[in-house]
Amino acid sequence: MSDGEPGLYSEMDIEGPDRPEPDPTPPGGDPPGTGTGTGTPGAPDDEEMPLTEHIEEMVRRLGVVVLAMAVVAGIAFPFADRLITFLWFSFLPGVASQCPPPAGATASSCPRVYHPLSLMIARLKVSTLAGFIIALPIFVYETYLFMRPGLYPRERKYYLAAVPTSLILAGVGVAFAFFLVLPAIFTYFLYYSESAAVIAFGLSETFNLMVMMLGLFAFIFQIPLFVMLAIMMGITTRRWLEARRLYFWGGFLTIAFFFSPDPTGMAPILVAATMVTLFEGTLALLRWTGTDSRTAAVDQVAALRPLLYTVVAAVAYVVSPAPMPTGYFGQLPPAVIDGLAYLGLTSATPIIVGLAIIGVFEGINRLVRRVTYDYRVRRLLARARVPVWLGAVVVGYLASPDPRLLQRIDVTYLSTTETALAVGALLVLYEGGLVLWRWRRGR
Repeated sequence: MSDGEPGLYSEMDIEGPDRPEPDPTPPGGDPPGTGTGTGTPGAPDDEEMPLTEHIEEMVRRLGVVVLAMAVVAGIAFPFADRLITFLWFSFLPGVASQCPPPAGATASSCPRVYHPLSLMIARLKVSTLAGFIIALPIFVYETYLFMRPGLYPRERKYYLAAVPTSLILAGVGVAFAFFLVLPAIFTYFLYYSESAAVIAFGLSETFNLMVMMLGLFAFIFQIPLFVMLAIMMGITTRRWLEARRLYFWGGFLTIAFFFSPDPTGMAPILVAATMVTLFEGTLALLRWTGTDSRTAAVDQVAALRPLLYTVVAAVAYVVSPAPMPTGYFGQLPPAVIDGLAYLGLTSATPIIVGLAIIGVFEGINRLVRRVTYDYRVRRLLARARVPVWLGAVVVGYLASPDPRLLQRIDVTYLSTTETALAVGALLVLYEGGLVLWRWRRGR
């Protein structure tokens, strides 16, 4: 790996926190991303406004978004029962004509109502979901109108192009959740519950999961749009995002575990994996197209070495005969368990443990960078960041009161010898490919 490799580690991480950033504005020119080339100090329509007027305009434009959302929700409300039935039996076995079941029969997939307002709340949720999806492009357009006076002509084109793109991405996100994520989640629920108890799905809890997943995926599929807009408008650069990707990963994990209503951990993992994949896929596309690229592609690939090694080791452990760990929540001190239960944070134990490990590592990293200027030590800490963060996720999940997901993915496809040979072949192929790539580039 070359000394100046980018990607997972920023130059600031290695060369010191106080290193001044170069000024990206060329002499006598516009900031990057303006596309004017005229040297004007500001956007053509930019003018000073009092703060109160800015706040009033922002509130007014947010009101337009909320109003549009309410109108669409009102139109969808009369059809809410049909939408509920369609969504419910799209993921659960059975048909609506079997509910309620005849006397003496059981139909586990029929919705159970445990609260007098459950059905009304479900109708409001599904109609609000329709309004939320339609309101996403309206939100993008209203933010464009709010920022338009301070934008250059080229930036306005980018923002206007994002309006229909937002609606398309929202539709793709809903389709992704509908056809892939929710079927996988409910298949998993049925699989581990059928042999343990009689299944009964409550309308409020189950439909809340459906609506949250559909709405959440409509939102998180906007990630590529936000990343592309930020880079094209000169707000940030691809290299800056790549250098701080682990902070984004941590934010994605936090959002996934706090906003995915699933106590088994299946939904948060799928949500977090999707967010990371969209983020990294967008950056990979920008690298491939040469956008904001200042480093050779071979160095970009070489920078992924810690991530590749960690993922290969984790997959090899899963498919090998090695036993899966069972978790250690019950081995924590009673005072810790009682304190978490008293605060209602028992289910958040994985997040607390994972963030604590990451916080300790980053604290040590920052302390070392302030104490020593040894390049080798800083580079070692930068390389260790990916394994430490991924390890913190695993160790944190093992602190869960019921880490049964690890038992579900425990499969044995390869013997110990076959696993070692497969891992060795992958690493040799990766390292040999880098050597050959550098050799060809040198020629």
